[in-house]
Amino acid sequence: METLTLKLRGTDEAGNERYRSYYLITDGGRNVGRGRASVVPMSRGAPMPESDHVEVKAGGEEEAVVKMIEILLALPGNLGLSAELNDAPD
Repeated sequence: METLTLKLRGTDEAGNERYRSYYLITDGGRNVGRGRASVVPMSRGAPMPESDHVEVKAGGEEEAVVKMIEILLALPGNLGLSAELNDAPD
């Protein structure tokens, strides 16, 4: 199991700065290929996907995290933001 923080930053159409923060938790399967990543919003009003987790059958935890980040970046309200992943959250 790993914990990571994901920070999304950018500006909206009006030039206002936007910031979102999420906490990612991984579980499972480095050795068998399966993996799972869950997300917890840390910023007030941060958009969330319908499901708070993703599971993959191949690629392990790393692939699950990549998939979760892609889902979060595609959400309305997060489009156009750049991502910064920290694998040593404070």
